[in-house]
Amino acid sequence: MTDTLREHYRRQEFAEAVARHIYLNHAGVAPSPARVVRAVQEAVALAGRDPIRFFLEGVAVARDSARARLARLMGVPAEHLALVKNTGHALSIVADGLILEPGDNVVLAACDYPAVVYPWYAQEWRGVETRLVPPRADDTLSPDDFAAVMDSRTRVLSLSWVQFGTGYRADLAAFAELARSHGAVFIVDVIQGLGALPLDSSALGLDVVATGAHKWLMAPGGTGGLYIAPPVLDRMRLVNMGALSVVDAAKFDPLEFTPKPNAQRYEEGTPNGLGLIGLEAALSLIEEAGMDAIAARVLAVAAHAAEALTRKGYVVTSPQDDAHRSGIVMFRHPILDNDPVLQALEAAGVAAAVRGGKLRFSPHFYNTEEEIDRAVAALPE
Repeated sequence: MTDTLREHYRRQEFAEAVARHIYLNHAGVAPSPARVVRAVQEAVALAGRDPIRFFLEGVAVARDSARARLARLMGVPAEHLALVKNTGHALSIVADGLILEPGDNVVLAACDYPAVVYPWYAQEWRGVETRLVPPRADDTLSPDDFAAVMDSRTRVLSLSWVQFGTGYRADLAAFAELARSHGAVFIVDVIQGLGALPLDSSALGLDVVATGAHKWLMAPGGTGGLYIAPPVLDRMRLVNMGALSVVDAAKFDPLEFTPKPNAQRYEEGTPNGLGLIGLEAALSLIEEAGMDAIAARVLAVAAHAAEALTRKGYVVTSPQDDAHRSGIVMFRHPILDNDPVLQALEAAGVAAAVRGGKLRFSPHFYNTEEEIDRAVAALPE
């Protein structure tokens, strides 16, 4: 991405955020691009004038377009992609729906985000065991460590593509092969990578892919996606059913129950219309800018941050090798606690976060190296 194009997006889409602060918390929640704000505002006005048209035209059109765009970004067939509220919603549908027996087990990373883990804790009532694999001392996740706790009763292997508290990007191909070798369903939460890094879920052989859209995708909260491969859908019970779960939902017939033949059966009722309209607009920006160009910028700015922090004397703990680095940069002061460091950043107008006992920068494609330098300059020595 050229500097000219990046500056175009800074001015046209992120002017208010850029004017207010140095925003380095896209792994938390992203500022809404201007086109998203406009789309949602126009939709609210339409809903006030003509709510039927808002749903039948505005929401329906945005839903179909958002589904197609998100499917392309995830690398999955659109017909097998459900639009959901968030990652926890998506993974709860799968955890509740998979047919499991007492004594079956699921294998997870002990450092993973709660939305990845909690839905499986909720299956303990039916005798399903949760096995947690800790990261290694350098915060990496090795397929060998997961393999060591998997056995003939392992039914699920689930983890995040990018870890929220370390920035570690997993080797999805290796984990997918591990799951296949045990006949386990491989479930991936991609929220901390999608929109920052290219992904081809089908080529990688991912069975279930879940995401929310309020982070790197820069969409409104309450939007996301759930891909379920057909062989996995065949192993799931009907859960989360509602009026829109059936093939001919427009008939409103309580006596005719034919569920949709794909993941869209889990789109149970009235959708988050304003959210979907905002999601469609946000995805249009990502497609327009180009995923490869965005990824190159995200990784370049993140690398610049890691280098600048190291020069300042801070300890960077997130991976820096090409195979495992991401848009997340984790760091700590060699002596000071995180609180005074975060306070110094906030006083300088820098939006950052603390996760897993470390400070976190997560810049996006429109951030600049100059912003990173200003943020690092604000850090205490």
